[in-house]
Amino acid sequence: MKVKTVFFDVGNTLLTPAVPESRVLVEVAAGLGVSVDEALVEQNMPRMYQRYEELYEADNSLWADEDRAVGIWLTMYEYLCGLIGVPEYGAQIALLGYEKYLDPGHWALFDDVLPLLSTLKARGLSLGVISNWDSSLKDIIDGKNIGSYFDVVISSAQVGLHKPQPEIFRLALEQAGATASEAMHVGDHVQADVGGAAAVGIKPVLIDRDDKHEDGEGYLRVRDLRDVTTYL
Repeated sequence: MKVKTVFFDVGNTLLTPAVPESRVLVEVAAGLGVSVDEALVEQNMPRMYQRYEELYEADNSLWADEDRAVGIWLTMYEYLCGLIGVPEYGAQIALLGYEKYLDPGHWALFDDVLPLLSTLKARGLSLGVISNWDSSLKDIIDGKNIGSYFDVVISSAQVGLHKPQPEIFRLALEQAGATASEAMHVGDHVQADVGGAAAVGIKPVLIDRDDKHEDGEGYLRVRDLRDVTTYL
């Protein structure tokens, strides 16, 4: 059946940090009078994100609550501070680092985002966002001047649901006035985005810019968002 509605994840799908997180944390630390080596921070970022995946797999419901959604970022940054040898400043650096990303200016659109959104809107498709995010999501999207493209914006913490729960995808379908068989969801996380969308019959597309995944059974994979039009 022809796709009439396309939903998107946000982090690592539409947006990426405008300034490397390692540099932001170095600058925050410097403001506290703490000197840390940016290369050391960068070296340990993969371990921080591996820790996130472990926490997410243990309890993905953390995104369904505002305090816990904010808390996961603070936990990750504090963990990173321990890895780089400044655990005593972890709480301060974590909070100040998180607050930086409440500013839309600290986020950047991937180069393929506006071309795809413009193409989809020109074709008359309905667009939406389904993201595991805290309550800052709408302000950030609007601040990046892409809010007008979306008919539906769902932040997990604000609706008390989270990906990959089927309910958050069903809520998006309801708000968009769409049926699952006519909808597509594009995201970067196999469990949250691909698994969640597929569970309710939405066509899942994995955006895999770094070519980390193999083609999977039951989902489509693209390395550039503009290639999504191939599957409409």
